[in-house]
Amino acid sequence: MKLIFVFLDGVGLAEPSSANPFYKTPMAKLKEKHGIEFLSESASISHHDLVFKPIDASCQVKGIGQSGTGQFSIYTGLNGSVRFGRHHGPFLPSALRETLADCNIFAQLKLLSKTTCYANAYPRRFVRMCKMLRDRGKIRSSVLFEAAVLEKVAILGAEELKRHEAVSGDIINHWWGVNAEDGDPEIKRIQPEQAAQNLIKLSEKHDAVFYEYFHTDLCGHGRITATASEIIARLDGFLSEILHHLPPHTLFVLTSDHGNFEDDSHYHHTQNPVPLLVKGKHADVFQDLEAIHQIVPAYINLLKTLNQTTPLDGETGVQVA
Repeated sequence: MKLIFVFLDGVGLAEPSSANPFYKTPMAKLKEKHGIEFLSESASISHHDLVFKPIDASCQVKGIGQSGTGQFSIYTGLNGSVRFGRHHGPFLPSALRETLADCNIFAQLKLLSKTTCYANAYPRRFVRMCKMLRDRGKIRSSVLFEAAVLEKVAILGAEELKRHEAVSGDIINHWWGVNAEDGDPEIKRIQPEQAAQNLIKLSEKHDAVFYEYFHTDLCGHGRITATASEIIARLDGFLSEILHHLPPHTLFVLTSDHGNFEDDSHYHHTQNPVPLLVKGKHADVFQDLEAIHQIVPAYINLLKTLNQTTPLDGETGVQVA
């Protein structure tokens, strides 16, 4: 069972309203092909091969969820806010670094002899800066980026993007063509559907592929020029293409660390639940999950179950599939 994991930064599920970008700009392709709408009233799908539901990002800790502890919870399967004593962000708190080193998803998959890929393409200067700062004791990257560095998972860049072996942070490669200092004019803009196909191809080479999309949270904070409608259109094409062409033995999982983008009446995080979208064989294993820190344990337990050997006649066995 392979995995494609997509993380959307700062995406909650809220009711339809004039302040909800997902209501004002519906994801038509996702709805038409898969019956999925990123609205709280519609997030109730539970089939053997498709689960879509709201889950808790606060992890039963008072206050508004933040990226540092939220991403830690997602990528370790441990309740980061409880362990730290409160929500913390935007980066990983120092007190949780040692636990991340021991329990991150890349390390857990390595123990199961699974190959992994961090699909995001980063510019060289950003990678150098993050590594320089972490040498000084400061984490200024996403939690998954830090986990990749810890586990020596390759950090991809422009060269991989040119070969369609990575995915741009904006999905469509636009940033690389317009950024004179850190971009690359040889990297051409692509459609979201092409980016989706590139991600699927990566999953053919690795057991588990992870991609993070941060523009939702950046837009929610008013820090980028891309509009909410533009971002939704990209996600609509990207996600619907992945789900439509998902290989039969691949599991797709999507979630977020806190709410923000779904309410454009302000620039702050929200306490709304976040989406859990699971597509593929054994998706129903995730239907009873209630919080973001339960996703990784459910996935790891599924892998262990699938790897078990069932005895036959006391002598031979078959793999559970």
